[in-house]
Amino acid sequence: MIGSCTAHMDMLRLRTSSRIIGQPWLRRAVPAPPVARHSMAVLQRLTSTTTGRAAATKQSPATASAVVEGVGAAKLPPPTKFVFPERLCVYHAGTGRVTFLACLKVSTLFIFTFFAFVVTPLYLEREGFSVTVLRTTASAVIPLAFVAWATSPFVTFIHLRLPPYARQSEDMLRRFITAQLGSAAAKSPTRGISGRSAVAGGLTGETELEITTMSYIAKPRLSVVRLEELKPVRKRLGIVNYSRDTTAENARRKWYMFPAVASFSIQETSNTMPKVPWVWSKIAERIQSVST
Repeated sequence: MIGSCTAHMDMLRLRTSSRIIGQPWLRRAVPAPPVARHSMAVLQRLTSTTTGRAAATKQSPATASAVVEGVGAAKLPPPTKFVFPERLCVYHAGTGRVTFLACLKVSTLFIFTFFAFVVTPLYLEREGFSVTVLRTTASAVIPLAFVAWATSPFVTFIHLRLPPYARQSEDMLRRFITAQLGSAAAKSPTRGISGRSAVAGGLTGETELEITTMSYIAKPRLSVVRLEELKPVRKRLGIVNYSRDTTAENARRKWYMFPAVASFSIQETSNTMPKVPWVWSKIAERIQSVST
């Protein structure tokens, strides 16, 4: 009971002292108790601290930028804007050709499904093993096999990975592409091109191309091929004009994976790249010069 009364008296003294602080003429007349003097000192400290922080936050934009960046700090150079992407498309077979072949593959699959699983079982049930059953079976298998044989080497895209310096301008890209064309005649019996001895960073036998073809169901298939692996050939009635040896790659593949693509049909006249059509021409010249 006595403790509560003492606390109540302290609260009354604090209220009285706060009123006295607000009246200057009472401040000189009535002396403040010890507790009130302590409270006044705390209030003055808080007021001075708040005023100092407010003054520090109200500063000019130049001062603020100097604080953020630091006085005399070196400004970072602006990021380099690349003209070409990291994966440069150097060959495009054309949207019309790609769309037509994709529709042809899908249509052939529908024809195979219809004749193999609808027509042939009906004739087999009605006539048994007859000539009609053989005809319907051939109508299902032959179109699918021929389309797969003729269109599997068809190349839709070819991408070339570029180093950062070759992406800055077309002039730097030309330097990267043509850096080693002059040394194409220098060959090695095992590696094909003595790329290490020429200008660093140019086209060498180790340069990789990402060649995209279409599978049996018109799904894109990506093949990473080194430039030294491509050889100019003439196969499949002139459909295939480039090939490579896939023995080592097939040995590394799992049993359930499709074999690697070994034959490619790349028609230079059908290249529809409007930006840099000369890149693939230079690469094709390099392949031809190395193979001769």
